[in-house]
Amino acid sequence: MSINLKFKPSDVDTSFSNPPKLHYIPATIRGDGPAKVDQYFESYTEQLEDETLVNSLRGFPLRGKQINLPIGYSGLIFQETQKPLSSEEDRNFSFGGAFKRFTYWNYDKIPSKNDPFVKALDWMELAEALHEPISVNKENKLITKKE
Repeated sequence: MSINLKFKPSDVDTSFSNPPKLHYIPATIRGDGPAKVDQYFESYTEQLEDETLVNSLRGFPLRGKQINLPIGYSGLIFQETQKPLSSEEDRNFSFGGAFKRFTYWNYDKIPSKNDPFVKALDWMELAEALHEPISVNKENKLITKKE
């Protein structure tokens, strides 16, 4: 089985001019159809003084925050329009949008740097710094090389 991602670089560039609104919510929703998110969810979102967002989902309180992806990174959305009948068949995904920002939600607690999802985003910047090429000059001093 192979996974095919169908998109053109121009699709990504065009998507940034009108980015989708994305919400990362700690819930499993067993539905795959259209939803009136603007009407029934976003219209009830309140922003507190400390940039924290407040809402609820099915009676459960949510606390959220706008998260920006690290500089130099972009998120891509792919959609599978037709699921294969068996696990041996190829899977085809089409480009659905690109983003650099999304809303991250927690149940009843304010999102923080200690959340695993936020830590994963921090790790990208840390990994880049750790794997940056270095060299030593004549005085045995380390020099980092940024390209």
